[in-house]
Amino acid sequence: MSIITEESFQYLRKLKNNNNRPWFEKNRPQYERSRAEFTAFVTRLADGIKKIETIPEKDPSKYIFRIYRDIRFSKDKTPYKVFFSCLIQRGPEETVCPFYVQLQPGGSMIGGGVWDPSAEILRKIRQEIDYNGASLRKIIRTSSFTNHFSEIRGERLARPPKGYDAVHPEIELLKMKQFFIRRNIEDDMVLSRELIPEILKSYRAARPFFGFFDTAMAD
Repeated sequence: MSIITEESFQYLRKLKNNNNRPWFEKNRPQYERSRAEFTAFVTRLADGIKKIETIPEKDPSKYIFRIYRDIRFSKDKTPYKVFFSCLIQRGPEETVCPFYVQLQPGGSMIGGGVWDPSAEILRKIRQEIDYNGASLRKIIRTSSFTNHFSEIRGERLARPPKGYDAVHPEIELLKMKQFFIRRNIEDDMVLSRELIPEILKSYRAARPFFGFFDTAMAD
């Protein structure tokens, strides 16, 4: 039996079409049921990850993002997210890559990496790429990685960063300001009993990628 049910996806579809506080409060019982499903999913996912590697002990509910949107600086004033999401911290922030999961009708995905590094963390990452960029290239070219993920994503500079030559063999990686990967998950997979095993396969495939950046950020 699947953990995430069609009822939860139906709720998210309705929320997308009725993204306002009166509707949300009227349908709060359904929200609470769907959130409980997602919490159960995150609990089992975290348990599975702990069998792969050691992560900090934490109440799984603490991984889950609030459904309320921060609309202070957004032109979109709809108050609620139309998905459930969580961020599993594999260790102290800015020393290891976190793992992100988002479940949404037509928009589910998993991923992780380095999203918004400080100037010092970015300096460390670029230094690691400068020294060991070939190792990163090898990781992202393995079939175990490419079967789950595609390219490294993120914003990048138009010109080489200060201190690096335009002909550096890893210049395209050095131009990057973010380093993350993602895999889209189809709805039928989300609603199947194979969801967690499939995510854990991708997690294992991502570990060498995460490890490269973990090493860089920890130095």
